[in-house]
Amino acid sequence: MHRLSFVGTVAFVLVLAGAAPARAQLAPADAGDFMGDWTLVVDSPQGPFEQEMTVKAEDGKVVVVITSQIQPEGQKITDIAVVGKELVLKFAGNYQGNAFDAKITVTPTEAGKATVNFDINNGQFAMSGSGTKKK
Repeated sequence: MHRLSFVGTVAFVLVLAGAAPARAQLAPADAGDFMGDWTLVVDSPQGPFEQEMTVKAEDGKVVVVITSQIQPEGQKITDIAVVGKELVLKFAGNYQGNAFDAKITVTPTEAGKATVNFDINNGQFAMSGSGTKKK
């Protein structure tokens, strides 16, 4: 598995700002308990990386906005699906001229808790961690 350096990881997060437009959108009623504010913490090669995820309705569709300390303005994601019990977010980006596809999967483990997996290019680079819904 290819591991990105800290600079690469930071660049990856910043690249989200240039993500491609959505391919599909989810209705708010279908997002169920995912709606609301979450804290996501994934294990990166440099240690824990915290992000805030907001799942909300906008113009009758679900949108997700992910923010972090290095991207406080947030990244809006609209290619969202519920597959089984999982919330699946997809987007495309470009890092130093290399296009990539990314997927974030949020899997509930109990009320207000979830596992989180980031997958780049079908397993070329992956990070996992946990999510906690804010009250």
